[in-house]
Amino acid sequence: MAESRARISPSLEDYLEAVLELAGDDDGARTTDVAAKLGVSKASVNQAMGLLVDRGLISRERYGPVYLTEDGRNAAQAVCKRHRAIKSFLVSVLGVDESVAEEDACQIEHVVSKETMTGLIDFMERGTAR
Repeated sequence: MAESRARISPSLEDYLEAVLELAGDDDGARTTDVAAKLGVSKASVNQAMGLLVDRGLISRERYGPVYLTEDGRNAAQAVCKRHRAIKSFLVSVLGVDESVAEEDACQIEHVVSKETMTGLIDFMERGTAR
């Protein structure tokens, strides 16, 4: 999984996260829904989906929904876990407004080191912040 994260950009991580959120329990995600969620064009989504297919993180049929592969689901879940931990820290520990914390978490989740993220997740899971 660390290998998958190393080879995908923050932008592609956002696409994975969106597909995970939209697909539910393996229902797949429509590219139009991904475009709307991320505020990008369908052409941008199609280009990103092609890159994710090339990396083995999603599968898709022409004009059909996209599905996360096992590696894609693992990568998307890791991004979501980082996002939730950061947002929770910002809100619970620092008292940041939830909407600001959401935006900041989207940015921070892509640039924080693995060591810092591990420490933050451990801290939040221990419940020390409560």
